[in-house]
Amino acid sequence: MSPITAGGPQPASRPGWGPVPAAGASTAGSGAPTVVGTPTSVDAVPGVDTGATATVAVSSAPAALGVPGPRAARDGVPGRRSRGRWAAFSRGGAGIRAGQLVTGQVAVAVVLAALGRGTPLTVAALLVATLLVAVAGVRVRGRWLFEWLGTAAGHVTRRRVLGQQADPAGLLALVAPGAVVHSTELSGGPAAVLEDTGGMVALLELGDPGDLLGDASRAIPAPAALLPTPGPDVPPLRIQLLLSGTPAPVPTAGGTVGTSYRQLTDGRLAGRERAVLAVRVLRADGWTQEALRPALAGTVRRIVRRLGPLTARPLGVPAALRVLGELAHHDGQPVRESWPLLRSGALVQATFRLVDWPQTGAPAARRLVPRLLALPATATTVSLCVGPPAADGTGAAPTEMAVRLAAASTAELTVAVDALGRLVDGVGGTLRRLDGAHLSGLAGTLPVALTSVGGQSAVALDDWELTLGEAGMMVGTNRHGGAITVRLFRPESTRVMLVGGVRAAQLMALRAMALGALVVVQTARPRAWEPFVRGVGAPGGTIPLIPPGRPVADSVGTALQPLLLVVDAGPMPAETEPGPAWRATLVVRDELTPADVDALSRADLAVLQPLHAAEAALAGTALGLGGSADWLTRIRDDMVAVVNRRALRWALLSPTPIEAQLIGRPARG
Repeated sequence: MSPITAGGPQPASRPGWGPVPAAGASTAGSGAPTVVGTPTSVDAVPGVDTGATATVAVSSAPAALGVPGPRAARDGVPGRRSRGRWAAFSRGGAGIRAGQLVTGQVAVAVVLAALGRGTPLTVAALLVATLLVAVAGVRVRGRWLFEWLGTAAGHVTRRRVLGQQADPAGLLALVAPGAVVHSTELSGGPAAVLEDTGGMVALLELGDPGDLLGDASRAIPAPAALLPTPGPDVPPLRIQLLLSGTPAPVPTAGGTVGTSYRQLTDGRLAGRERAVLAVRVLRADGWTQEALRPALAGTVRRIVRRLGPLTARPLGVPAALRVLGELAHHDGQPVRESWPLLRSGALVQATFRLVDWPQTGAPAARRLVPRLLALPATATTVSLCVGPPAADGTGAAPTEMAVRLAAASTAELTVAVDALGRLVDGVGGTLRRLDGAHLSGLAGTLPVALTSVGGQSAVALDDWELTLGEAGMMVGTNRHGGAITVRLFRPESTRVMLVGGVRAAQLMALRAMALGALVVVQTARPRAWEPFVRGVGAPGGTIPLIPPGRPVADSVGTALQPLLLVVDAGPMPAETEPGPAWRATLVVRDELTPADVDALSRADLAVLQPLHAAEAALAGTALGLGGSADWLTRIRDDMVAVVNRRALRWALLSPTPIEAQLIGRPARG
């Protein structure tokens, strides 16, 4: 029986105090997600050529997806029978409600009142009574019929379409009608504040955008840990942690590209990840508009200090709107909600809400979030929203969890939904698919911290492993076998210089394609690239080979399909103007000359194969490597130095069998 129940939720209510668990209500457990990736240590010096071969040793692989149905203990979860669609009503109003009893009494009264008043009136009364009983007491696919009717009425009457070329502000108006965004001073600088009838929201993006090395993960505190202690001087608050990720290889990267990258990482490294915090102060009696604003500013400052090394950055108005659009996968194409799914341009999306939490303390449940982000979808978004706590400070704050899957086709979405059901059932939880209310589900998986019906007490969420920092494109392995990844693609342009040769550039291009990137090559030596292009192919077409200097449109490259522009055309002047977002420019140099020093010093990322002594001196000066520059002449021919903001990592390229056959040994020259 499917662990995902069908049917939409109650429509999202206006942001406010929200539901508070009743005394004695059962509490849900939790689990701690493991990072999709591998913690690695930093080498002090590179390995010198000893003939040894490093291997990829990536830990924390997503566990095998379970099979729904009766089972014994599995993945640390005590054995229990899968409750399928009925589990949706095991908490929070699962039983008969007072209104249903009253409706039944009215049905009986209608029949009794019609007795003795003639056959037509009695028949009419029986029909009315039957209809009332059916609406109040019949379940269809695990939900009361009156709930289905409420969902259908909301689906039919609300706005469900966003037109062509609508901007992120239009998207916000669709998912949160009446909300406005303006700028204010938060945490020492201008920041966006989203304001609606329920309160004010500030957005914090986690992670340093300039840190392009992904060889270490950092823990994110559970949202409940960021809530202040309730008191008369603290307004009611909601904290939402939104995590978005894409797998690697992406589902569309089939054939040579996908198979090779899967051999390299065993599917254990995410291609991209993103974390955003939404902090909402709720309107309440005794709190004026003027009082809420400094309360929000103080809360944001406290959270920024609490997060420390995670580098939480309040977003300004343009950045906040851009993030909302990117997290919704909205690229200006029409958005339309139908009953079973949501269409946004070429993508189809489906939303879900967790209605039955995993078993307390189960190891597999603690790793739930990273396993969700590794599902075989184009992108997965997970929302954890907590608060507000009870005014008296007793009991755990109500917690909601929602999941949104995006896919390139309905067939791909079906595969991802099935995998999602098996995963959640395997850790002892149950999801409800929000059919008829996917627009509300979209709003619940955007960083606006809306209040919705269904929050539950979940006191053990603090031990869930929520991490950030390891996703990216795998360059190679360190001396311990851990993955060295780089974040080539981000909401701004990335400048990369590779000093070595065409083969190393082709290796990076092949691996970037596994992350869903488009690759365009500007080259003055097309014959050096043509065998590679013929051997690789590409989803949706081939890799274009264009002459140096031919421009590429700024519109090419999105969050889900970024652009890698390979420039293999001799010495290049350093770019002085920032390029488009979601574009990485890889400048390939066979040798490092004084003419390249300026471009190298301005590069966001440098990848260096073994250098000659004169080249190493130039690189050391340009990148500020100090004494480490001497090692650039002594590393193995299949190793590279990866440099980002004077942080140096040594990586063994570790080509896969497919890469070795297609490209050859990625040695310099």
